[in-house]
Amino acid sequence: MYKRYFSFLYITIVLFNISHDNLATAKDVERPTISKKEILTREKSLTVNLKYGNGYITIGKSDPQNIYEGELTYSKYRPDIKYDIVNNEGRLNIFFSGEAKDTNENDRKGDIYSLNDLYENQLSLNFNAGIPLDLNLDLGVSKGNIDLSGLKVRKLNLEMGVSKTGIIFNEVNAIGMESFRVEGGVGKFSIENLGNANVSDFSFEGGVGSYQLDFRGNYQQNLTGKIELGMGKLILYLPRNIATRLSVDKSFFSSLQIDEVFKDGNTYTNERWGKSGPNIDLYIESGMGKIEVVWVD
Repeated sequence: MYKRYFSFLYITIVLFNISHDNLATAKDVERPTISKKEILTREKSLTVNLKYGNGYITIGKSDPQNIYEGELTYSKYRPDIKYDIVNNEGRLNIFFSGEAKDTNENDRKGDIYSLNDLYENQLSLNFNAGIPLDLNLDLGVSKGNIDLSGLKVRKLNLEMGVSKTGIIFNEVNAIGMESFRVEGGVGKFSIENLGNANVSDFSFEGGVGSYQLDFRGNYQQNLTGKIELGMGKLILYLPRNIATRLSVDKSFFSSLQIDEVFKDGNTYTNERWGKSGPNIDLYIESGMGKIEVVWVD
């Protein structure tokens, strides 16, 4: 997992050297916008596959009569958007490709991942709250807010390059989430109220960055998770009222700050571990990272 971090670190250095003037100029240019929506018909579930090179992104809830709503503002290359219904499953594919046609439909080639186009794209996606949702999100250089409150999320796979992104669960997921997987590269990432995700299988892989995982929420089932940290800093917010066990495998170059626990070798448990009720069971592996555990009410 660590071989990607140095390339991510190089990208970050390049990003910080992009001049303010270039970014300001980009914001002043009028850009084309695509608005899309599909009326809910016979779909019983929705699968979303998104590959997004760079830009801002927001995700939330749609109007109940629509299965999805989207608004995409782009700088140069028109994104590919395709929606199909296979049996009773809706399938939405959005791809900001490296080769595309411009608004005049003239053949044109370019690289949508170019750092000169940083944040010139804007993507807003909203989904129907009444049907199960599978999300496969591949975000390159991105910044945004993914609000999954009230959505029936069945699976979530998130891969990020250089990003500043947050995921929010302010309401309990009405269905049990089968898997929740996050792979972070460089930047900042946070999850709020992970307990409301109603997930049994959680995994997080962090590279070079600052990460916050907030495990508060209304637990409907046990949560088992695996966390891998490279060279970044990770803060875990763990609820005192939930039975918790941490199994930690850290190197000489990593650190762990934790209190209010019982320690047995590399295993840490709080006072509720072994008692009835839902529990959190985490395996943590750290290479050169810094981990801090904060117990919260």
